[in-house]
Amino acid sequence: MKTKLSYCGELVRAHDPDRFLLSMFVPAQAREALWALFAFNHEIAKTREVVSEAQLGRIRLQWWRETLSSVYEGSAVPEHEVLKPLAAVIKAYDLPHAGLERLINAREFDLEDEPPETLEGLLIYADHTSTPLMEAAVRICGGDPALEPVQPVAINYALAGILRTLSRSEAGGRSMVPDELIRTGSKMQEWARTIAEEFLFNINAQNKFLKVSNKLSGLYMRQIKALGYDLAHPRMRLDPPFKVLRLALGL
Repeated sequence: MKTKLSYCGELVRAHDPDRFLLSMFVPAQAREALWALFAFNHEIAKTREVVSEAQLGRIRLQWWRETLSSVYEGSAVPEHEVLKPLAAVIKAYDLPHAGLERLINAREFDLEDEPPETLEGLLIYADHTSTPLMEAAVRICGGDPALEPVQPVAINYALAGILRTLSRSEAGGRSMVPDELIRTGSKMQEWARTIAEEFLFNINAQNKFLKVSNKLSGLYMRQIKALGYDLAHPRMRLDPPFKVLRLALGL
């Protein structure tokens, strides 16, 4: 029987299970704050999926942008299942406004339904959609983002996620394969190999959340390599063997 969680906890457990799992490796007092942060990320990341046209998505993101600004200005927080706890987390952990706004701005790209032009463009997308979130998570977990290798860990995490869902994204009409790779005429396995070569395995992080995040993305990258970069392989839908145990070892 599952333990009943807060609204944000249930949302993250259902829609972002990997980050929910990662939250289990940090002190219990930080988990609720992480869930509020990750629930916010889910709300903005799903924008493309829940709107019928790009302009509606921009309106939705603008609502988040303006509402967050009002939170930082000290205005009354509207009743909202995610915004209310997020506002409390912003205050408790002094989360920078610029980082959360950067996450919102990054989701504007999703609405264009266009792949990145280059591999560098894909890395920039991974950076913008992942690094500010990781910085906030590190801060919540008691670390200083300025003293940790947050950006490479965040890009690793994003690249692993992009590769694991690339086959399904392509089938759904959304390509994240850079145009410059498509123009080579090579197959998806070659694209995947090229993207995977950007992954950095040897990152020395001290913050526990960063360490376990990079271990998880490393497990996924090793799985992708073991399957010959075949992103449509049926085992791509399965977790790496003994995932939780392997994450716990060495922490």
